[in-house]
Order: sequence, then structure tokens, then C-alpha cells
Amino acid sequence: MLKPLKVLKKGLKILHNQVKAKRDKLQGLLAKKKSISPEDEEWLDHAANFVDEQQVLDALENASDYERGLERLDDVQKGIVRKLRGAAGDLSEVAGN
Repeated sequence: MLKPLKVLKKGLKILHNQVKAKRDKLQGLLAKKKSISPEDEEWLDHAANFVDEQQVLDALENASDYERGLERLDDVQKGIVRKLRGAAGDLSEVAGN
């Protein structure tokens, strides 16, 4: 069984890989000063943006212990933990249940 932080990192990597091709294509268009649709802009800003996920991982890595760090997360952050675990295929002991 993987350690909790490794599961979360695996989930984040899977999510990155799922959006990589589309994100790279859109960022390439923007780099060439070409326009993209408002829907694509929204997707880049939200679905393809993993800043919040990385912040949760950082908080848990910097906590004195994983369980204590998990307790300090708010409901939105616990939802991110569930999302990352789900992406990694780890459905056991989902935070907030």
C-alpha cells in the first residue's frame, strides 16, 4: 500500500497527464499571439490549473505528521485530497468521510 502523500502525488501526476496535450496546444497558440475561445481560457484557468492541489500537497508535506495536517485542512482542501486520491485510484479512507 502506498503512503498517503505518494498517493496524492500520483493523483496529481495523473491529472497533469490528462490535461497536458490540450494545455500545451492552447498555450502554444497563446505564445504565437493567436486567440483561443473563452471556454478554452476558462478551462486553462480552472480545470487545467493545479495550483490549489499543489498547495494542499505542500501543506501536508510540511505538516509535522500527515494526519495532523489533514485535520487542519478546510472542507475545500479535503475535497482536493479526495479528488487526488480518486485520480490515483485510492478510494480507501477518503478525507472527510
